[in-house]
Amino acid sequence: MADSAPEAGERPASVPLDERVLAAGTTLRFILLLLLLAAAGASMVPGTVWHLLASSETADKAAACWLAAGLDPGVSMNESYVQHTQNASALKECTARYSQDFSGVPLGVGTVAIATVVAVYWLLPVWRTRRSKVTPLDAMDVHGGLRPLLDELVSIAGLTRQPRFVVDPGAASTAGAVAFGRWRGHTVCLDGGLVATSDTQRDRFRAVVLHELAHLRNGDIGVTYVTIALWRVFFVLVLLPWAAVGLDILFFAGTPDARSQFAPFNTHDRVLGGLIVLAVYLTRAGILRNREIYADLMAARWGASRKPWEVPAPQRSGVWSRLFAGFVELWRTHPSWALRRTSLTDPKALFALERLPLFLTGLAADILVWHLGSLPYGLLPAKAVLVAGLVVGIGGVALWRAVLYALLTGRPAPSGWPVGLWLGFGIAVGELTGPRAAGNQWLPAHPEALLILVAALVLVMTWTAQNAEWWLRSWRGRSLGPAMLAGLAAPSLALASVLYWWYVQGEVLTHGWPFTTAGLLGSYGLPGLPPAHIGPLLEVVAVVGVLPGTDASAESLWWAGVLLWALPLLAPAIRAPARRPKWLAGALPETVAPLAPNPSGPGRLLAAGLAGGLVCWAGLAMARAHMHTPDPAAVRMTGPFQLAHLMWPVLVICGAMALTAAVVAAVTDSAWLLAGLVAAGITALLGAGGTYLLMSTDGCLGPLNTMTNTCRWWPDVAWPLVRIELAYALALGTLVAGLSAFAGRGAGLLWRRRGRIGQHPAARPTAERPLGRVRQRGARVAAVAVVAVGVGTTVLTVQTSRSTTRSAKPPESMLDQSTRAPSASMARIQGQAWSAAGGLDHINALSAAAREYTTAFEAVARSTSDAEFATAMGKLNTTCAELVRVTKRAGAYFTVPNPAGQQVWSGVLTRYRQLATACRNLTTHPGSATTRAATAAHQDAAGSADAMIHWLAKSGAIRRKSP
Repeated sequence: MADSAPEAGERPASVPLDERVLAAGTTLRFILLLLLLAAAGASMVPGTVWHLLASSETADKAAACWLAAGLDPGVSMNESYVQHTQNASALKECTARYSQDFSGVPLGVGTVAIATVVAVYWLLPVWRTRRSKVTPLDAMDVHGGLRPLLDELVSIAGLTRQPRFVVDPGAASTAGAVAFGRWRGHTVCLDGGLVATSDTQRDRFRAVVLHELAHLRNGDIGVTYVTIALWRVFFVLVLLPWAAVGLDILFFAGTPDARSQFAPFNTHDRVLGGLIVLAVYLTRAGILRNREIYADLMAARWGASRKPWEVPAPQRSGVWSRLFAGFVELWRTHPSWALRRTSLTDPKALFALERLPLFLTGLAADILVWHLGSLPYGLLPAKAVLVAGLVVGIGGVALWRAVLYALLTGRPAPSGWPVGLWLGFGIAVGELTGPRAAGNQWLPAHPEALLILVAALVLVMTWTAQNAEWWLRSWRGRSLGPAMLAGLAAPSLALASVLYWWYVQGEVLTHGWPFTTAGLLGSYGLPGLPPAHIGPLLEVVAVVGVLPGTDASAESLWWAGVLLWALPLLAPAIRAPARRPKWLAGALPETVAPLAPNPSGPGRLLAAGLAGGLVCWAGLAMARAHMHTPDPAAVRMTGPFQLAHLMWPVLVICGAMALTAAVVAAVTDSAWLLAGLVAAGITALLGAGGTYLLMSTDGCLGPLNTMTNTCRWWPDVAWPLVRIELAYALALGTLVAGLSAFAGRGAGLLWRRRGRIGQHPAARPTAERPLGRVRQRGARVAAVAVVAVGVGTTVLTVQTSRSTTRSAKPPESMLDQSTRAPSASMARIQGQAWSAAGGLDHINALSAAAREYTTAFEAVARSTSDAEFATAMGKLNTTCAELVRVTKRAGAYFTVPNPAGQQVWSGVLTRYRQLATACRNLTTHPGSATTRAATAAHQDAAGSADAMIHWLAKSGAIRRKSP
């Protein structure tokens, strides 16, 4: 308590609710900040070093490789994908040729930074002590009256290690104190004014010292100073050089054309630096404010008087004045005295769901993902689990504490969806302001795709709130920690499965839908003619094929969806305790009654799931009957039929899950989302079992036969397909069922309200709903509607193709072909890059090989003896091999980004292949016919090379030579 306080009285503080009943979640927030700073440093330092040390000429050649491969910085990544994939091997070879390795320098800088962090952490207490010129307590306590009192306070605090007490004589006008120090060596610095009034205002002295000892008891001093040291070193050694390099990249480095071409990407990249500063500072300030309240409550629990907190608050009359005061409060590391005083009797601030910390958590997590982008692809599941664990952990702990506080104080439990919205908005803002989603655009082409992530967070956070209430009413253990840990692990893994899909495939949706129907078939390697009666299904498959559930491997975490309905089944199965549980006795010692039990058991949900399973079986039978043809063998080998055969059960199971969840949520009052998901999960299992039986007995079911007319048991064929359908059901189906539960809940509320409209006024409830709750429900409906509309818009923005031609093209050539032609300036830049990155070198190599052929051919013609002829033919044979080699290398080079130039280049390669073939024929069968053919081929090859040079000069890719 560094601020001064008035005289103390004798009234002790009252703390009815133990704020330590659940973990505060501040450690997870500190971990997020530490990981953010560490990952940002590991990402920023190599870029800064490369910009300062790399050769600009070689760097330009490396950049030219990407442009030569067809990358157009002015369009979305989807539009450049086709050209890029056609040149993947050439791009890898080109970038490797011009790569510059400075990996040793960043490692050295990182080592220096870590050593500096340790040094700053170690020297901070020394600097703080010398800055204020403190003196030992014994030198100021000449009468020896303070030492026994401080020993008593240390004993009350239960500290095993005695801190060092010092006095700041320069702070004679204040009566506060501050605790600082290292991990095992802490110091409490007392203001001179506090020591001077220690006899006359003993209660205030005790309260101030107990507050600082509470910081030591809570163990927050070490973490705080580690964060301070890491932040200061990061700011000086990493962020400032990186920002200076960024300014150079944005305004000075390179040509104006190059800077303007990549201005969006570079600007987004630098905006992330500012967001890091904002997220770190505001998050740290919020954590430190809560730290003060925790220390106040602990000091009050140790018997500190409440009078030191009775500081008059300034009166603010206007709205703008209050808003400005609230804005200033966000940047302070100490809460207002009014909040601290109120928290002594009701610590609701420590259980509140604050919007800004949640928003900053989502923002920091998304920035962390960007700076973890250099991790190997194999660590992608670990990255998804890490990010999801931090996001759900921080938001989930806050939710569990808020639900607990509501249950113990008789208030309505929070719904959880606002937490998901603020976390999701933080992630969405990070995606929109950074270069992950936008790429080299100022904004992504389809930002509504980000609402999929928002919807996933709304779903898991609503699930977390309802699951917390179920378990809090049922848990009988001494501590709530195990229940909360299990209750957070399930949504963390479920969100991680969505994030894994997003990082691997889903993020492409921000640039537009990647597949046409034909492109989707090509990506599966299943080209062919679809039967007329299942043709429309492929348009739906083109949508579903890019949504979660496409990956059935264990590392995709598709199986995590089962946890969202399996875990809640355990809570109502536990009999609610008849007596007060042990954890409740510790949280509220004054209470004697247990919490009210859960209103319903699992029996009703099992019955609803069974009913949904029966509906699913009926849908599966109808679907297979619709796919039935008089002669299945005629179409069973076509790719579209196989894909439709796989996806029909997926669509039916997901539809049955959505219907079941919506109906159950509509008729359920308490924990409607949990109930809907549990019933939908049971429906999914029954549907998957029905699909397995139908596929295993295919050929024995008459009208339901689809793949074969032979009746036998096919389990080895059925199980791989059912495994894929389970992945869809538990990944995509869980999301669909969750959103349907929201829709069913809204429909149920509207139906009940409609029923109340027709009631006689005397029969209606007399208690009116508070206006705040009406607004809250309206905001809930609006928020869910926005998310649902956004997700629906994303799903429906697919460009379908009704092509019925059988194609054997590679998948990349069957992607959406609606790419616009590059601008004239970009076409010229790409042509220049194609020439500079190796195009001219290949043309010159081809011309040189043709000249060597001419020399060797003339040597053969001039030979006058058998020996000279044999020698000349040997040289000609070597020349032929060289022609083959340089032609092959040129064929492996980039295709020309301009279609007209590519047509000329293809002619060059064809003519030189013909020349190489004619040369070999001449060496193996010398004669007049092969001589004439070789001469004609040589003339065609030389002419094609000249034509390519002429086209490059005409298009502006190279300069024309002066005559």
